[in-house]
Amino acid sequence: MTSKIAENLGRLFEVGFNIGIIACIQNYKILHNFGNLYIQDLQQLKLPKMLKHMVNQVISTVEREMAEKWGTFFIQKGFLSGLNFFGEYIQSVGWSEPHQLRNVEILYFQCRFSGDNSIGTYEDKNTRQWFREVLHQLDITTDIEQYIRRYVYAEVDLGKKGEFVNADTLMLLRYRQQMRIMCVDLSVFSINCDTDVTNIDYIEIIRRLLIKDISYLRSKSVFSELRIDTESLGLEFSEDLQSYFTAFKYQDKETAKLIQAGGYAYSFYEFLQETGIINEKISVVLNAVGYSDRGLSTMSITPENLNILKTCYQIYKHDSSPKQISDARKQVLNRIKRSAYQSFHNGKHFIDNLLAIPPNQTSIITHQEHITDFCNSVDQVPEELMRQLGLTGTMHLRQAHAKLIHKALESEAIYLFLTGNPGIGKTTAIVEFLKSHIDEGFLFFYVSPRKQVNLDIIEKFKDNQDNLCDSRIFAINTHSNLITDNSGQYTVQYLWN
Repeated sequence: MTSKIAENLGRLFEVGFNIGIIACIQNYKILHNFGNLYIQDLQQLKLPKMLKHMVNQVISTVEREMAEKWGTFFIQKGFLSGLNFFGEYIQSVGWSEPHQLRNVEILYFQCRFSGDNSIGTYEDKNTRQWFREVLHQLDITTDIEQYIRRYVYAEVDLGKKGEFVNADTLMLLRYRQQMRIMCVDLSVFSINCDTDVTNIDYIEIIRRLLIKDISYLRSKSVFSELRIDTESLGLEFSEDLQSYFTAFKYQDKETAKLIQAGGYAYSFYEFLQETGIINEKISVVLNAVGYSDRGLSTMSITPENLNILKTCYQIYKHDSSPKQISDARKQVLNRIKRSAYQSFHNGKHFIDNLLAIPPNQTSIITHQEHITDFCNSVDQVPEELMRQLGLTGTMHLRQAHAKLIHKALESEAIYLFLTGNPGIGKTTAIVEFLKSHIDEGFLFFYVSPRKQVNLDIIEKFKDNQDNLCDSRIFAINTHSNLITDNSGQYTVQYLWN
């Protein structure tokens, strides 16, 4: 259970984050509709008073001092996070040049500095009043009160669960005929209980905290930093994603926050459509971000794939109990099991035996099967198989595999997925194809968790004189590990972890 101090540190982080965004907006001189709304709210906040309220439940004088220092640290960290995040966001969408910034407008910016986010020091503005003021940024021709009744509980001073009124940071931006909805849900993940609040004046304690964070990040797989981008790729997602999102949202803070932000973005999009602020003729992209003090997960969604955000909305609004999460995890595990059954001879028996191994114990599971259609990489490909593959002549497996890769690369296919045993020549075939088309120019990203593999790729692009195979490729940036063409004609790039 998260402690009260940890919750308040999260609120200070949120306040700092949104102050950082406002500072960035002012720095870029971006046009906006919120006027002095948030400046007036910020004038009501007094950090020393907020910190004093936060540590009221702490008895020890030393613990009070430590908690106050952590509060100052998190509001500073939030400010820098928000400042950098919004600046990088504007750059990432390509609106950061001075002549572009003149055409950028913030039609709606939602954040909150009163209520709980003031740590009980600014309670003069209830949720209904605050929401009414925020909605006045939009040109709504209908009665605003109907939306306040829809999205805010009448009985309690709270927004209804899953609706955009609860978003930590929500923005509607316009650049000419383009619109973007950007929603961020924030969390402090490194502080969970009162014992985590230690004396950060000691270098050794700071070192331990850094080691703890690094160990946490190392323990996560590369798939934990979820990125879904449907803006640049014409992909569709099945509704079955709901079970996967539900199954894996509970413990992973950034992913849970991403689902929450996605749900708020969907709620806001539906509201904008209903009020006529956006329509089918307007180009819209929705960005949802789960942001914590340890990492972030993001989604970039176009309206054609709005069902992804709708799934997030349904998960957060309806599917939040531990029982439902447990059921979703069993459902996902059963799907994985059924797929694994088909990968082995007598696979059900083999997989069930693996899953039956008790936790924290070592067991020996023996599985044997005879593979009849195995072909050695140096064996000659049978004539019948050559005909089926549309190949002619005599080739061994590696040559035939490379030939098929070349044919696929020369086709109109958008995606090419290569499978095969290590050493069969997948990467070599791609390199040889690119080298044979070097005059046409290309952009090549290669990612591998093994550094030696990346170094081998560079070697493959070298000629007999140990130089890169084209003189126009000459700059190696050791900081970013990119090889780039500075002539502006084309670029060959290598990117590795």
